[in-house]
Amino acid sequence: MDFYLMVQLSDKRLEELKTSVPKKIGDRVKTLRKKKGITQTHLSELVGKDRQYLYKIEKGKVTPNVVTISAIAIALEIPLSEFFDIEINE
Repeated sequence: MDFYLMVQLSDKRLEELKTSVPKKIGDRVKTLRKKKGITQTHLSELVGKDRQYLYKIEKGKVTPNVVTISAIAIALEIPLSEFFDIEINE
């Protein structure tokens, strides 16, 4: 039987994640969008979101929900596993 080590996160670490994860997701969206050669306006149209909202995602100012992230991944034609190829254990 396999056992997995579970780590309890401190309040401090949770607060750090609330800041760092949206920024990393935003960086990822921007990187993948630019790799595809499309503008914020075009991507926002593809996912049915306002361009300013997409700008806020890319700047890490808002935390998109899983449906929005999924729509972005579909629009960028990448699997979610590739979208979430980010490091959070820093």
